[in-house]
Amino acid sequence: HIAGLFDELGFDWGREIFDFTISLLNDHNNGWHDDILNDGTEIIATVADAGCDPGIAVPAYWDLKTSWGQPLHGVIGCRCSGASISVSRIAGLEDVPVVSMSSSSAQLSDKSDFPSFYRLVGPDNARGQVGALISLLLTFGWDRVSVINTDTQYTKDLATAFGNKWTGDIAYSHTVSIRPNGTVEDTSIDQALDGMPVDDPRVNSRIIVLLAHHQHAYTILQRAQQRKFQPDTVWVGTDGWTGRSFGSDTEWMPDIPGYIGVVPYRNSRDDYDLNNFFYRLQNHQEATSTIVMEELPNYAAETMVDSIVALTMAISSLNPCERADGKKIITALSQTNFTGVSGPVSFTPEGDRANPRYSVLNLPTRGKEWKNVGSITPGTIGGVNAHDICWASIGCDQQEAPSDEYPVPPEQLQTWVIAVVTTISLLVVALAAKYWRSHIKKKRLKTNISEMQKKMEAMKNIDTELLDLDKQVEEAKRRQASLILQRANLQEMPSTWSSSGETLVEVTPDDDQYWSIHNKLKETMSNAWISKVWRVQNTSLWTYYSFHKDRLTMIDIDHNERHVWHGTSSLDPSIIYNDQQDGFMMQFSGMGFWGRGIYFANNSSYSDSYSYKPSENTQSDRPRSNKGEREMFLAKLLVGNEIFMNRDESNSKAQECARLTVPPTDANSGLKYNTVTGETGGSQVWVVYENGRAYPDYLIRYYKGKRDPKRTPFETREEAVQRTKRYSNNPKTKDVLPEFKSIIAVPAPKGFVTWEYHDNGWKPYGKTAQDALETAYQSFVGTNNTGIYKVQVQGGEWVYEVDLKTFVQTNIEHSAHAKRDVRRNTSL
Repeated sequence: HIAGLFDELGFDWGREIFDFTISLLNDHNNGWHDDILNDGTEIIATVADAGCDPGIAVPAYWDLKTSWGQPLHGVIGCRCSGASISVSRIAGLEDVPVVSMSSSSAQLSDKSDFPSFYRLVGPDNARGQVGALISLLLTFGWDRVSVINTDTQYTKDLATAFGNKWTGDIAYSHTVSIRPNGTVEDTSIDQALDGMPVDDPRVNSRIIVLLAHHQHAYTILQRAQQRKFQPDTVWVGTDGWTGRSFGSDTEWMPDIPGYIGVVPYRNSRDDYDLNNFFYRLQNHQEATSTIVMEELPNYAAETMVDSIVALTMAISSLNPCERADGKKIITALSQTNFTGVSGPVSFTPEGDRANPRYSVLNLPTRGKEWKNVGSITPGTIGGVNAHDICWASIGCDQQEAPSDEYPVPPEQLQTWVIAVVTTISLLVVALAAKYWRSHIKKKRLKTNISEMQKKMEAMKNIDTELLDLDKQVEEAKRRQASLILQRANLQEMPSTWSSSGETLVEVTPDDDQYWSIHNKLKETMSNAWISKVWRVQNTSLWTYYSFHKDRLTMIDIDHNERHVWHGTSSLDPSIIYNDQQDGFMMQFSGMGFWGRGIYFANNSSYSDSYSYKPSENTQSDRPRSNKGEREMFLAKLLVGNEIFMNRDESNSKAQECARLTVPPTDANSGLKYNTVTGETGGSQVWVVYENGRAYPDYLIRYYKGKRDPKRTPFETREEAVQRTKRYSNNPKTKDVLPEFKSIIAVPAPKGFVTWEYHDNGWKPYGKTAQDALETAYQSFVGTNNTGIYKVQVQGGEWVYEVDLKTFVQTNIEHSAHAKRDVRRNTSL
């Protein structure tokens, strides 16, 4: 049971090719792969529309799993990388193989995130399209280029991969902005073109690598032509726009556009396997009175056929009793090797097409079709001839490719000519100046005096204004300091925080926090072990989180605060815990079963699928990771008023959930629910649609499998306590999350008494206050605790009253009368 999952608008031919290929495979007497499933097994197939959109593709996949009425043994799709990433992440959890005909994102090469994903194209990096693009440039001897890319994730990733691999010069680069409605900003295009260094042959480049989707690339090219930008520019592209139709409006183009670029390889019509399939397809179209294709629509038609063949060949290689085992199908798929309509097919360990080839296309004439002028392989030079290409403003049939520099400007006048002209001009000016000097001397003097008086008056006014501004600045600084101090006194930080000043504070095995997190991690991942735990102490994020907590209190809504798991996928956690405003941000959120929101899970095993894999590029505030280690957050979440939405209830309910951008309205209160919750992947999940409602409490680095004593020295809390000789007899400190206590207070140096107050950790009083407190304490103890027990001390600009009976300090001057714990710390 195989499903085709692709957008039927972008692949308007897709269903026809898909269904015909399945019909060929089910006919074991037609001479076309008769050995596949020739034991009487029939391929049952269906097609669902993925829309080239994760928000459509994921519900479509889920409908196949729940509503088709058949087990799903494999998926052919998706066309677009965004849809493939979302679908394959879920399919990988369920061991459902996914074979894409065209998704090229380099992210999909990560087998730890996408274990069941394979594709019939190369990735968008040096091993694939970017490598082919660089090979094309080097084939023509170009070592200096300019780069223009649009502000989309696809093109920015391409630009980054190109910059990392390209060893030549980049004369100029610019990112063109995209409006919220998806169109290109004309002013941003103008900035890109105006900034191009076209005049100086020492730094310019005639070669512009344009990384954009086709609808954006055409706008940029049209704008360049309208502005009469350098007509001999060579625009080079990728399959984002190369080979795509420009539509009927091509009057703006030059007669010879000369655009060139690379696309995944299109096999030659002289190839036996391609011609064999296409001949059968044309006969079928004639027999069914459908439109007969003159050729296959594009490369993805070839790779779609081979995607189906690869998946069914893998299934066929297994015993019938094993064909429902997704893991065995995936293993068999990795070993598939055959020659198909798109050429030789096999896969790398990352699931990418091995040894991908790319066709080089050229647009020789305005309004005509793209012309295939050769092929290129990443990492090799050659395969295309400059003589076969038509170049902008130069023409066709050129023996050599044009230089990567714009033509040298016309030769300037010789130096001696310039010197003579300059000398004569200076003499004329000097004579004229002498003639007029006597005439204007008095007038100039009078003017200078008048201007000097005006300047003196203006300077006097400026000095007066500056003095006023200095006073205002000093007043603002004083007010700012006062407000910050007031906010700090009103806003309590968690009692578990230390006073280290660092954002990340490591939690070690001698702390109960470590073991509470350890237990919560292993609740649903029994084979997981902690390598490192860091507590996140970000005052700005905590203040913002506390603001949201206070807001819920003000509208009489229970905080419903929970500790939940959150994986950041490919996003480095440092972007979240170092942020000074929001932390978990909607800007980084993706589409899921409950729409676009920030997702949190009860089970660590669920978030493990979305965990971050540290690498050598990991931020410097965390040590390098070991192989197999992952990271995810244990976060505080203000759930508030929640609504459970069961997306499995019906197809319409699943679609309603997938379209969510905010929670629905509570009929009882008339207010929107704060949070949407549901169940998926065996875990309850919560989804919020606004920033600030979650705080990244702890960052956990962990691994799975056998415990490594070097990374995890203690297997249990009891072992850690015994080994470190540190323990607590207070039952309130055991298995508490999140308000932990230190196992034992750090004593004062031997022979000393230190009075301390608790403010984000224990801090000592000043010397004067120390002496006053100890004197009052000795007096109070000397009267058998019946004498004066309250003493006032000065701390900064405030006066505090310390109660020696309760060991509590009260700010008696501040309106909030903030209270803090006090202790008399002595040596053990």
